[in-house]
Amino acid sequence: MKLMKLVQRLPASVVKRLHRERYRTPTWLTPVPESHLLSEQDITDFVESMKQPVLLAMFSKTGSLDAAQALQNLALLRPELVIPPVLEK
Repeated sequence: MKLMKLVQRLPASVVKRLHRERYRTPTWLTPVPESHLLSEQDITDFVESMKQPVLLAMFSKTGSLDAAQALQNLALLRPELVIPPVLEK
């Protein structure tokens, strides 16, 4: 059960961090140093690494809702990688 929560919360945390880095107005919080900002490749690599475990978790008896939330967050980061087109030309 704890693993399912990790699968659900990790993509949500990355979405929050990316929003904080790129879109939120500056606040009193310490900004993320330029050297540690998420690059486009970092985001793609993260989504690719999480995609298979999340899709497998969709078939779990108890964790399908958590997996669905994780899949939604991954799709926010990289929709073209998470939900590939069903039909080709």
